[in-house]
Amino acid sequence: MTNEIKTGTTCIGFLFKGGVIVAADRRITTYKIESDNFTKLFDVSENVVSTVAGHVSAAQLFLRNLKSEVKLLELKKERNARVMEVASVLNSYQLGARESGAVLASIMGGYDEKDGVSLFELSPDGSMIDVEPYVTNGSGSIFVKSVLDTQYKSNMTEKESLDLLEKCYKVAFKNDNASGGGYIAKIVSKDGIREVERKIVKTEMVNE
Repeated sequence: MTNEIKTGTTCIGFLFKGGVIVAADRRITTYKIESDNFTKLFDVSENVVSTVAGHVSAAQLFLRNLKSEVKLLELKKERNARVMEVASVLNSYQLGARESGAVLASIMGGYDEKDGVSLFELSPDGSMIDVEPYVTNGSGSIFVKSVLDTQYKSNMTEKESLDLLEKCYKVAFKNDNASGGGYIAKIVSKDGIREVERKIVKTEMVNE
C-alpha cells in the first residue's frame, strides 16, 4: 500500500436487536493528516444521529442548518421528528450543497414510534436509501464491507454489535491511511441515544 495520504473516512451503520449503531472515525486529511480528533457523528435530534463526511467547513454549516430545520419541524408538529422526516430534510440540504460545489455524504440512524428503528444512507449524488441491515461509506468502506458481509448476523446483541464494530475499524485502520484517530459510536433505541467511544490500539488484520 502506498504511503501517500489521501482524503477519506470510514463511517458505519447497522441494525442489531432493539436498536441501530452508527459510527465514524476521527481523522481529517488533505495532502497530510490534519487532525485525529474531529467529530463526524452528531445528534441531530433527541432520537436521530447522523455521520457527515466531505468538505469540513460545508459539513459544519450543514449540521447547524439541519439541526435548526429539524427543531422548527418538531415545534410545528409538536412531537419528535420521525427518522424519515429528518432524512428528507438532510437530503434537501445535501442536494443544495452539491449545487454549490460541496460534496457531502451521510449515514443516519434513529428511532421513532411510527417506524421503529431506521437506517438511511444519503449519498453525494442526492440519493436517499432506507438501508437494512448495514451500510458503510468512505475510503475505508471497501475493507469494512468484507467484514460486514461475512460476520454480520441479524438480531445481534449490543455486545456482539460493539465487538463487530471494533473488528470493522481494526480492518479499516490497518488498510486505509485516510481513516484513523479512533472512532465514535452512538446507539439509538427506544430508550434514546447513548455514546460509546473506543480508541483502537492494535490495528492488525482480523482473521477469524
